Amino acid sequence: MTLVRTVLDFESAYGKHPVTQENITLSKMTCEEYVRHPKFKAHGLGVKIGKEKAFYLYKPVDLAAFLKEHPWAKSYVICHNTAFDGAILSWRCGIKPAFWGCTLSMARAIFPHESSSLANIAKLLGVGEKGTELVHFQGKWSLTDDEQRIMGGYCMNDVELTSDIFDALKGHFPPSELRLIDLTVRLFTEPALVVERGVLIDEYKRERRSKRALLKACNTDKTVLASGDKFAELLLALGVDPPKKLSPSKVKDGRVDPDSAGEAPSGILPSFKLPVGAGLFLSKDEMISERVRLKAEKDVYPWAYAFGKSDEAFKMLLDHPDPQVQAVVGARLGVKSTIKETRSKRFYKIGKRGRFPVYHNYYGARTGRDSGGDKQNTTNLNRVNPKDPTSGALRRSLHAIPGHTLVVRDLGQIEARKLAYTAGQEDLLELFRTGGDPYNRQASKIFGYEVDRKSEAHWLEGLVGKSSTLGNGYGMGWGKFQESLRVGFMGAPPLLFDRVAAEKLGADIDVFSNQRSYKKGCAFLRDEALALKPLNVSEEAHLWHCAAVKQIVDKYRESNGAIVAFWKEAGQALHAIEQGEEISVGKRGMVTTCKEGFRLPNGMKIRYHKLRSNESGEFRYLSNFRKKEWSYIYGGKAVENIIQALARIVLTDQMLNIDRWLKAQRLRDRKGTYQIVTSTYDEVVACVPLYRAEECLEMMKVEMATAPTWCADLPLKSSGGYAVSYGDVDK
Repeated sequence: MTLVRTVLDFESAYGKHPVTQENITLSKMTCEEYVRHPKFKAHGLGVKIGKEKAFYLYKPVDLAAFLKEHPWAKSYVICHNTAFDGAILSWRCGIKPAFWGCTLSMARAIFPHESSSLANIAKLLGVGEKGTELVHFQGKWSLTDDEQRIMGGYCMNDVELTSDIFDALKGHFPPSELRLIDLTVRLFTEPALVVERGVLIDEYKRERRSKRALLKACNTDKTVLASGDKFAELLLALGVDPPKKLSPSKVKDGRVDPDSAGEAPSGILPSFKLPVGAGLFLSKDEMISERVRLKAEKDVYPWAYAFGKSDEAFKMLLDHPDPQVQAVVGARLGVKSTIKETRSKRFYKIGKRGRFPVYHNYYGARTGRDSGGDKQNTTNLNRVNPKDPTSGALRRSLHAIPGHTLVVRDLGQIEARKLAYTAGQEDLLELFRTGGDPYNRQASKIFGYEVDRKSEAHWLEGLVGKSSTLGNGYGMGWGKFQESLRVGFMGAPPLLFDRVAAEKLGADIDVFSNQRSYKKGCAFLRDEALALKPLNVSEEAHLWHCAAVKQIVDKYRESNGAIVAFWKEAGQALHAIEQGEEISVGKRGMVTTCKEGFRLPNGMKIRYHKLRSNESGEFRYLSNFRKKEWSYIYGGKAVENIIQALARIVLTDQMLNIDRWLKAQRLRDRKGTYQIVTSTYDEVVACVPLYRAEECLEMMKVEMATAPTWCADLPLKSSGGYAVSYGDVDK
C-alpha cells in the first residue's frame, strides 16, 4: 500500500495565560504536561501533502473538515519533533496515522554533535532559513486574521523545511530504522501504561523523611547544602579543605590544559561575582566592564569544587574521623540527590493526567541506543530487589491498562556475547553456545582451579568472575576497577581484598608496589595506588586490594587474547577513519571504517566528527559543536561503542519482529491492545490482553533466541515473564 506523505506542524499558544497568568510553555513544562494542560490551545495547522505546496488551516470549520476527511489510515505523517505534534494529533484529535516520521530523530542520528533544532538542521543542509515571527505571539491566546496570516506564513515555511530535511536525510536510513522511529513515536503518542500512584506516594514520603533526617543530623539547612560556595565555607569551618577538581567542561572544550594546571589551590575558590553593594561605588558602565572582566577570568579559571557523587575525594569524607564532617557530606549527597523524589512526583502527576506516555529519544546516544526524554528517563528505572520491598518503586508504579498484562523479556549477557563474537574469542563463544557459565570460566582462569559460583564455598570466586567478565571487556584499568569493586560493582556487595584473598589470587604487594607507573606524577604503582586510597582504609590494606585487582585485570587480559587484540585493532582503525580509509574491523566483517566513523551492518554509522590525533597519538572528536566540546576516543572505548551499537541492532531487529506479531494479533482479534510499551538496552516490554500472555511470552522467547541474518550464528539467551505491574515481572 502506498502511503500518502503528509507533513504537519501545529502552532499552539504559549506564554502567560491571560486569565490564570500561568506560564504555559514548553520551556517550563514537559511535552506531556504542555499538551495535556487544560488551557492548551492550537492556533492552527500547517500541512503539506505529497509534492503540493504547504497550506495553513486555522478556522475551526476548516480544521475540523481536514482532520475528518484526510485519509489518516493511509498516511505517512512527518513532523519535526513528532512526539509533540503526534501527541496533539493523537490525544487531542483521536487520530492515529498509519506511519510516523520524525526529522528531529533523523537529524540526531546524522548530526550527533549538532543541535537538532529545525533552524540549525535546515541551515546545515542548506534547505532554507527558519523564520523568527513566533516570538511576537508569546502570551497571545487569540489571534486576529492578520496575525493568523503572519503565523501561517511562518508555519508553512517550517512545513516546507521539514519536508526538505526529510528528503535530504531519508537516504541515510534503512527501512528498519524508519520503522523504529515510528515505533518510538508510538510509545509516546499511544500510551498503554497506567500509574499506580499509591506506590509513588510511599516512595516520595520515604525520600522526604530521609532528607529531613539528614538535615537534622548535621544541624544545617538546605540552602547551605545546595550552594557550592556556602558548603565550602561550612567544610572549612569544620577544619576540612574543600576538595577541588579541574573543571570537566573546561578540560573537555580545551579552555583548560590539565598538564599545565598545577596543584589545586587550598581554601575557598574565587566566586567571580560582583560584591554586594557594588552599585554604590561603581557607575553603570564600570559595572558592565567589571562583569565582562570577571566572566573572562571565570571562563579560563581551571578549578571547581569536587562535591559530586562521583568525586572520589569528596566521597572519602564520608569516612572522615569527625562525625560532623561525615554528617554534612552525607547530607549534601542525600539532599542534592533528588532523583527519586522528583521522578516519583513527576510520575504521580503524569498518572493524574492520564495514561503514561513513554518518551524515548531515538538515537539519543552515539551508539544508536535510545536515551530518556521529557524528564522521564524510562530507559533507566531501578529494578526491584527481592530483599528490599521498597525498591524499584518507579517500575512497580507502571501497570498495564485494565484487562491486560505486561510481557517482559530481556537478552542475557548480550554485550559479553557480542564482544566474544565480534572479537573472535572462540573459547568464550563456544561456552555461550553450549550453555556454559562465562563467569565460572573467567573465575577459573583467574584463580587457577575449577569454580562453581553457585556453591557457597566459591561465592568470592563467583563474584570476581562476574565482575571481571562484565567490567574488563572494554579495557578498564586496575585503578578504576579497584574503586568499582570497593564500592560495589554494578550493585554487587562492596569487595575489598585482604592479604589472604590477594595471595590466593597470586598477588604480591612488593612486586605490585615496585612496578613502573605510566600515570603522570607517579613513578611506581605504589604511588598511583596511594593517590586513590580512601580515608577509612589503611595504606597496607589498600595496597593489598590494589595488588589483587591488578592481578585480576592482568589475568583477564591473558585469558582473553582475542578481545585484547580487538582493542588494539579498533585503536588502529581510528587511524583509518582519520585518513578516510575503509577497512574491516573485527573477525566477522560486520563493521567497517569510513570517513565519518564506523559503518554498521544495517548501514547506520557511529560518527566521530572531525576525528583527529595529536602528537602523543591520542584521538579526540568534536562531540558538541555549540559548546566546542571534544571527547577522547581510544581502542577500548571504540570497542565499547561498536559492541553497544551491534547489541542495539540485535535487540531492535527482534523488537520489530515482535511488533509485527503484535500488529497481526490486533488485526485478528479486533479488540484489546497489542503493542510494545517501552524498552531498555536489553529488554522489550509488550502490553497484551491477559489471555494472550503465555502465547506472547513464547513468541518473544522464539524471536529473542533468533539472531539477525547478519550475525546468524550468534548464540543468544533470554529470560522473561509477565505481570500486571512492570516491577512485579519475575524473570
